[in-house]
Amino acid sequence: MRVGLAPALAGMLAFVLASGAAGGERPGDLSEADFLDDLPVVLSATRLRQPLSETPAAITVIDRQMIRDSGAWDVADLFRLVPGMYVAYNVDREIVPGHVVSYHGIADPYAKRMQILIDGRTVYTPLFGGPVWSNIPLALDDIERIEVVRGPNAASYGANSFLGVINVITRDPAETRGDHLSLAAGKPGADVTWRHGGGTENSDYRLTLQWRDDRGYTQTPTKLSNGRSVHPRHDDKEIHNLALRSSHRLGARDELQFHLGYSGGTREAGEAGNPYLPFHEKDVRSQFEMLQWQRSFAPDHQLSLRFFHSRDTFRQDLRGMIGTTAFAAFTLGAPAPLDRPLSHVAERYDLELQHVFSPSADTRLVWGAGARLDQAKSALYFASSDFRRFRQANTFANLEWRPHAAWLLNLGTMVENNDFAGTRASPRLGVNFHVADGHTLRAIASRAWRNPVIYEQQGDARWRFPVVAPLPFAGQVLPFQYLYGRDNLRPERIDSREIGYVVELGQGGSLDFKVSRDRLRDLIEMYEFRCGAAQMALPQCAGTTPGTDVRLFENRSALQVDAYEVQWQQRLWQRTQVHVAWASTRVRLAGAAVEEEYEHASPRHSWSLLLAHQFPGNWRASLAGYYMKALEAIGGHAVPAYRRWDLRLAHSFRLGSVAAEAALVAQNVHDSGDREFYRDNVFGRRLWAGLKLDF
Repeated sequence: MRVGLAPALAGMLAFVLASGAAGGERPGDLSEADFLDDLPVVLSATRLRQPLSETPAAITVIDRQMIRDSGAWDVADLFRLVPGMYVAYNVDREIVPGHVVSYHGIADPYAKRMQILIDGRTVYTPLFGGPVWSNIPLALDDIERIEVVRGPNAASYGANSFLGVINVITRDPAETRGDHLSLAAGKPGADVTWRHGGGTENSDYRLTLQWRDDRGYTQTPTKLSNGRSVHPRHDDKEIHNLALRSSHRLGARDELQFHLGYSGGTREAGEAGNPYLPFHEKDVRSQFEMLQWQRSFAPDHQLSLRFFHSRDTFRQDLRGMIGTTAFAAFTLGAPAPLDRPLSHVAERYDLELQHVFSPSADTRLVWGAGARLDQAKSALYFASSDFRRFRQANTFANLEWRPHAAWLLNLGTMVENNDFAGTRASPRLGVNFHVADGHTLRAIASRAWRNPVIYEQQGDARWRFPVVAPLPFAGQVLPFQYLYGRDNLRPERIDSREIGYVVELGQGGSLDFKVSRDRLRDLIEMYEFRCGAAQMALPQCAGTTPGTDVRLFENRSALQVDAYEVQWQQRLWQRTQVHVAWASTRVRLAGAAVEEEYEHASPRHSWSLLLAHQFPGNWRASLAGYYMKALEAIGGHAVPAYRRWDLRLAHSFRLGSVAAEAALVAQNVHDSGDREFYRDNVFGRRLWAGLKLDF
């Protein structure tokens, strides 16, 4: 299947072009009118345009106004508004500082079990999996809306759509002509964003440049309740972003879109006052290029072909840190491979064909196929400077069938073949029943998979410390810790069952209830054992000496996740908007589960609130609240429950022909010192002011 995919794609493309006479759907940008209906129209559930009452999934929509009202400093902070979503700041514990974002809290620092899309492009680091949120060239002001699918969606977007999908749609360049300047400064840091939009009769473009000086979280020493001191973390980031999106109409039916992005800068790391983790810097860069061609045969018949490439690089030199007196005394000498500058590179090449049409008056069908190459290299994690590769091919389809005015069925599947897991299918069946006007019952059954990432499957990290004089056996090399991938890892599996009920409340308001049970198995985990004399004959102990610690990845745990969620969105009295999200999640061990920390990895209860009101005189005020019960994050620490309140006050005015908005934002106004993911990730009170100009 993998070898012959390119000719197959070409053949399918030729077939569709030759046959193009019946209906389909354009999967591009939705119009503003779609969001003035009783319920928003979304694309993320099946790749078809569907109102929320007809999707085979529970979906949260975060629009432009909600983004402004929330007072969020960065993109990841927005997902605190989603029922059941776990969001936490992760201060420089892994490759780069950033956020942990995952549904139902089953997350590690990389959030490998979530699919992140920006304008249809997956944002994913093949080396470890998941996105690096601080390294995405995406300005908040460029976002049109965000659609969050709360539940498995591999039938539409593939294996890593395991727990959910976050789909970010940026603004159409045709709607952003002119210049936009955004300035913000305060305790979180400073941000300058400039956007220019222009075009001709048949083309539009948008160019965004952003500079951000992010001051991170912990700035001052803090005492925990147990008396432990938390040192200030070096987690500042200087970020330079560039994003370009353009569209070109090539006639009455064809359109060509081009997307390009770059993010780069330095990230601080280390812990002030800790001689074993002194200050050092990391150079982190990301870039992508995407080209998409679209042909519209009719308003309901569309064909598209998309290709993109993305590249992430991480560079750091730890030799200066290792050379400090305290560190050298602890490690005996500079350990290999940290005795030279380190570089990690990860790339993705992706090609996809998609065709949407209506086979009959009561059906719609989307189908397509794709091919992907992931590759990564790292002397630290693969004990080699060669690329490790992962190849995948897939085909997908979703049929929407309306057998009766009150019934709607969605049947979809994705079939994937890859180097690590062979061939797997991810089916989904969704049934929506319109009980009465404005009342819809939905039932969903689905299966999804998560493939091992390259590091889990082929990792080979060997830490060796040279023995230095005056210690005995000077010149010898002491194996300290090895980490190996496992070629026989199975993909993780989730079987999900869900019942939901949607009530339309008018003026775009809705009330959404969801009850779900997910069964997860074959979760990939790292475990550690020591190579004693009795274990030296084992393959994983080859090349070590007795006493060496070895870490391995293995399919180990099985879980059952029961969740209850409520989401209410409403416009009141024309001037007030309210968004309320509540979730109760219970994680239990099942079957062969061996990691008890999973039971505490998700908050038992959580809620969020966003309340905004438009006052006379062009003043707008908003209040955001977040609550989460205590939990113990996977790969993190046990952290207590937290409650946070944010305020935003904005005033819109004009300076001649320039439209302006000035805003003041306060996060965590009661300064509770909440902690996220790790005990030393202390979130204090943060204040900043912002000014936006459109001219």
